[in-house]
Amino acid sequence: MTVPERITFAVETMDPRPGARVLEIGCGGGVAVPLVHERIAPDGVVVGVDRSATQIDRASRRNRALLDAGTVELRTAAFPGLADGTRPFDLIFAICVPVFRSGDPAVPAAIVPLLRPGGELWVFDEPPRASATGPISMRISAALSVAGFAIVDIVEHGRTVGVLATIGRRDSARLPEVHPIRT
Repeated sequence: MTVPERITFAVETMDPRPGARVLEIGCGGGVAVPLVHERIAPDGVVVGVDRSATQIDRASRRNRALLDAGTVELRTAAFPGLADGTRPFDLIFAICVPVFRSGDPAVPAAIVPLLRPGGELWVFDEPPRASATGPISMRISAALSVAGFAIVDIVEHGRTVGVLATIGRRDSARLPEVHPIRT
């Protein structure tokens, strides 16, 4: 299977670190899961959630060996509304998940208890064909800011834009506290 460029770009941009605990919201068929797992192995864990049981079934088939090894968990779950009773995640990301462009303040607020202090939230999206990427990144950034996230970086590659946000960031050496759009 060919991995869509937006997924490769997202994983390379996030650059998950070995041993990280990672949550993908809207994992769909689980295409990003092995790419993330490869970077966080052997001690990291990837949890993928999607509201579609059909997509989780597809993701489970695609990632059977990782599921069997216990380093990947896939769940049918709605977001917001996801409750995770385990320790917070180091990295949470979403790729082209419409709820993040909705402007609903409940969406970013629901991430806060799931993310460890200083952890990273990456939201990647693509505008409709005729639109520029700027309005998408501004809408996502505004919604995250209202929930108390600091916008650390905005990246752009082709039609895909990524917004990095954090709450209580402690690792200031990883990325500068700026708001440029990088391509």
